Amino acid sequence: MKDNLEYNNKKPKITFVARYYPPTPNINGEAICDMVTYLKEQCNIESNIICMDRSFEGGGRRREPVGNVIKLKSLSQSNNKILRFITFLYDGWALTRKSKRFKDTFIVTTSSPPLLPFWASMMYGRKYNWAFWSLDLFPEGFSATNMISENNRFYKWVIKKTYNSNPRLLIALGPKQHEHLERKFQKELPAAILPCGVFFYQDKSEQKPAWFDSSKTTFGYCGNIGDAHNPAFIREVANQIDPETQQIVLALYGHKAPKLKESLAHQEGIIMVETVPRDQLHFIDIHLVTLYKKWTHIAVPSKAISAVTMNGALLFAGSKESDNWHMLQDSGWLIEEGEDLKKQVTNFMNTLTQEALEKRKQRTPELLVELQEMVLNSYNMVATYANQYADEKEIQL
Repeated sequence: MKDNLEYNNKKPKITFVARYYPPTPNINGEAICDMVTYLKEQCNIESNIICMDRSFEGGGRRREPVGNVIKLKSLSQSNNKILRFITFLYDGWALTRKSKRFKDTFIVTTSSPPLLPFWASMMYGRKYNWAFWSLDLFPEGFSATNMISENNRFYKWVIKKTYNSNPRLLIALGPKQHEHLERKFQKELPAAILPCGVFFYQDKSEQKPAWFDSSKTTFGYCGNIGDAHNPAFIREVANQIDPETQQIVLALYGHKAPKLKESLAHQEGIIMVETVPRDQLHFIDIHLVTLYKKWTHIAVPSKAISAVTMNGALLFAGSKESDNWHMLQDSGWLIEEGEDLKKQVTNFMNTLTQEALEKRKQRTPELLVELQEMVLNSYNMVATYANQYADEKEIQL
């Protein structure tokens, strides 16, 4: 396919590199599309997007793509672990190799697919002006899933190469992840703080879903149950709800989902659904979010951000060092890893009152404004860097 390097009579100033992009439904691709749209409409900056032509297992909203989209064929869609790893390697290599054609633009490389930052470090060197948009961090994620030891020589080499690079800008999911990345790069780096999952338009359905019950407090977990998430936390909350006054809605996918569904299938007060549409999130009072401590900074679950932006409270099982808790603690409760899980959930349930819930939900509009400001500041910061680089190239010419 021939790339359309000029469209709308304007040459793109910025190139995004990622695995997924609309119309494929994926939260990371949506985040990129949001920025591309803002840059086009508010900053008069056109964008290239280099992505893989592949499907995505999880949820998300289908939308029309914005920008000059360049799709590459993926090696495989197999779930076989070996083939998946080989595909991670190939997709990252192919995307980075293609992006080198756009050296005259400011390149924004994401961390999807895994090992894309490794290839960026290896292939860009110091000759390219680029930004690193950190979504889930790899190869750290492979170590966190116990696929490989931190002491493995190959792992150490990949880590060293990944962070032996010189991005001009970091785009981090939160201030804590930014600090973590500076430690990894062993240098101070400017950062745009861009939390993922912020909604600017609260598209709230007035039509109540079949599972809604105004007489009950509704808990919910909507999303992936994978390596980074603790199913025992969800199971414990489900075991302790009072079916007379509480219910829990579960829309689960991921490799840990089948076993969790099976264990809760016949339990009173548990409602299993295929999905909870975004415009129905506000019918959930308390959103469950879980992140194992060893995944802190490697991932920052967007479901927590999305829940708060739709005026929901949080019950977060993870580390207080996580950006989820750092940014959103006024809207929720913390279940700390390393402490007795059952005892903490019991204490939460015994002290949960309507007043305490409303107090946290009332804080969410202010948090939404703060999160939206972070997003807009990040967009404008990226625009500034793209324009500066375009000016530098023009001067050189």
